[in-house]
Amino acid sequence: MTYGFFRKTDLDAKRPRIVAFVDFGHSKLTITYCSFVPGKTKIIMSHSNRNLGARKLDYQLFEIFAAEFAKKHGCDPRDDKRCRLRMLDAIEKMRKLLTANKEAEISCESLMEDQDFRKLFKRTDLETLMEPFIKDFTLCLKESLAKSGLSCGHIDFVELVGEATRIPIIQECIKNLFKKELSRTLNSQDCIARGCA
Repeated sequence: MTYGFFRKTDLDAKRPRIVAFVDFGHSKLTITYCSFVPGKTKIIMSHSNRNLGARKLDYQLFEIFAAEFAKKHGCDPRDDKRCRLRMLDAIEKMRKLLTANKEAEISCESLMEDQDFRKLFKRTDLETLMEPFIKDFTLCLKESLAKSGLSCGHIDFVELVGEATRIPIIQECIKNLFKKELSRTLNSQDCIARGCA
């Protein structure tokens, strides 16, 4: 609704504008297809995977880093809730940095028993780790397109919402499927606030 409300003058009454919204955030993936004409929004189809989000990737990284830390220092961050949360927070920050940089450092001072955890991680390593994740993501996109009954030619715009859509390999997957340039004109926090209001 936020998308259509601020584009009233751009919409054509004779030909509906079809937009695919790819909402990929911390906890889930949702793909919604909508048509817009002046004064009217129609949801064609919505498809989601409630368990496919950036959080799943963070947990994978946590298992790897926690195992490394335990092997080196003899104490396991997975056994302590506070250490677990601190490491997950640092992993999320590192992952966000990797959306714009080829490498980033994860750092947790005095993580456990006064031992620090520091590691330089490359975007290529992250993308290798994400291969099974990318297969699930691509499958969900393809399923949504098939269920909508639309072809890529019917879709005018692909709008990205959610922090995890900034991951370069995710953008590449979306581009490859829809064969469109990607738009990022919506602020997800504004959309949530307006939706609640």
